[in-house]
This record gives sequence, C-alpha cells and structure tokens, in this order.
Amino acid sequence: MEIKKTNNEYNSFDIDLIQNEKVLSIYQTGADINISCKYEDYRKISSISFSINNNQGEVYSIFDKFYRDIINGNIMGENENLQSVQEQMQCEKRTSWYEALVQNNIITMLCDAYPIKCPNVLKISKKDNNIILTFDKFDGEFPKPPYCVTINIRQSGSRIYEFCIPFKTLFKQLQTVEDKKDFIKSLTKKL
Repeated sequence: MEIKKTNNEYNSFDIDLIQNEKVLSIYQTGADINISCKYEDYRKISSISFSINNNQGEVYSIFDKFYRDIINGNIMGENENLQSVQEQMQCEKRTSWYEALVQNNIITMLCDAYPIKCPNVLKISKKDNNIILTFDKFDGEFPKPPYCVTINIRQSGSRIYEFCIPFKTLFKQLQTVEDKKDFIKSLTKKL
C-alpha cells in the first residue's frame, strides 16, 4: 500500500491510500471529514471496495481500532478499562441511531451530503483480518461524480449524531503515518 499525504488549507494532510489501482482518500472540508474511493484510471463506478489487511502495519492498526471502537460502542474512543466508559458504551449501543448504523458487526454509513432517499453508502466490515470498506452510489435526482463514491461526515447537522467523532479520530491518527509504503515501514520495525 502506498500512502500519500498532501497539505491542505486546514493545517492537516489529505490522505490517499493507494492499492491495486484503487485510491481511498480521506480529507477535510471545513469541520467535515470526507472519505472517497475511486480507481486510479478514473473508471466510472457505482460500487467499489477497498480492503486493508493486517500486513499493512500502522494503517491496519488505526483502522482496526476505529472499527472495534464503533462496534463496541466506544464512540468517544475512551479508555475501555474504566467502569464509567463501559457503562457509557452499553448505553451508546442501545440508542436508536447506533442500532440503525451498526448491525451484525457491519457499520453502515449514509453520506450526509445527499438527501436520505438517495445517499451514497459506506459499509465497513471485518473478515479474516481485513477491514473492508464498500462504497455504493445511489443515483437519484441529485447528480454525483461518475468516477468516485464519496461519503461526507458532518461535524454538525449530521443525521448520525456523534458518529463523526470516530471518523475525526481516524483522520487525526492517519496524519501521523509516514508518507511512503507502509509495508516497508513495518518491515524496518521488525529489524
């Protein structure tokens, strides 16, 4: 996996993870976080999947923690060993918005940028040490770019309540990953 970081106007980096002709981009627009997926050669798509496996070192660790925190109801990413955090996680998992987003260990995220009747959808699952992000584009009366599927996660005014927090944490943690091939970095750590 190749990792590219580009300076943006928000004093952070836009992140591109490139693998098997696919590009997973995570970037900031104002207070919002966006995740998009496309082919490097700009093929038209309506659905695309991007897989991050446990051989991809630091990137996998960051996505795995992100996934586990959401599945476990640890939306704030706090220390799970504290009794108060355990209680908060149990309460979180009983909220209607959480139950709508997390079912059968699959996280289903609707894009905040489109109306509920035709949003792009991101499903995040884990299988055999792979974090799989599947992007689906739903056409409707609102035009969408033909070459990528983008999910917008709003800081405020979101239909997913505080679900933006794990995505902001994911984005922040990816800022620290070095701008090169992750597998080389993980091999050097072992030496």
